[in-house]
Amino acid sequence: GTVAARGFFHPAADIDRRDKRATLIRRKARKTARLSKGFGRTWYRKAQHINEDIAQQTSRRLVDFALAQGADEIVLEDLKGWRPKAGKKRSGLRQRFHQWLHRWLATLIEQKMAEAGGRVVYVYSRGTSSWAFDGSGRVKRDKAQHELATFPNGKQYNADLNASYNIGARYWAWKHKLTRRKDGQLSAGRSSPGKPRTPVTLSTLWRREPEAPHQCVA
Repeated sequence: GTVAARGFFHPAADIDRRDKRATLIRRKARKTARLSKGFGRTWYRKAQHINEDIAQQTSRRLVDFALAQGADEIVLEDLKGWRPKAGKKRSGLRQRFHQWLHRWLATLIEQKMAEAGGRVVYVYSRGTSSWAFDGSGRVKRDKAQHELATFPNGKQYNADLNASYNIGARYWAWKHKLTRRKDGQLSAGRSSPGKPRTPVTLSTLWRREPEAPHQCVA
């Protein structure tokens, strides 16, 4: 359960460029009674190209970081079929969710890791962001600063970093046969009958019997 290294990858300048074009499209659409075929085609194309470049740069930085730490596997959430639900219809938040190329990013990471002789492993995604890595329970997201998560014990943490700890923990829990890979829950032998099963978090590794050491790169 030791976190050997961690890093943040946030291409803020490119995201701002993409979001400015998305804002321009929304403003123009509000002033148009009926959208014609091909409306905003040039702006959409430019935003798409920026998005694809973000995915290329982020995947390269992530893979290089993992290889520099001696990792031969990268663990990702299994988000196949995921659809955004947050944000109101036609809102900026909903639009940003739709612009997140999570499948394309995962594919690029797979390709780059394969070139380096490594691989990508997927784990069950539900609960990685909503449960605290220290086992204290469900987190609360700040409404004004959504990337900030508050744990039940009062600790405040970056929500994405908290989720990455839990994603890595689910991989190791599965490797040590503490959990079922398909649903991220503790196996039947590790939970009392009739007791609600909480999702696996980093604290699950802390509570297990000490065996061979294992590390997590977030």
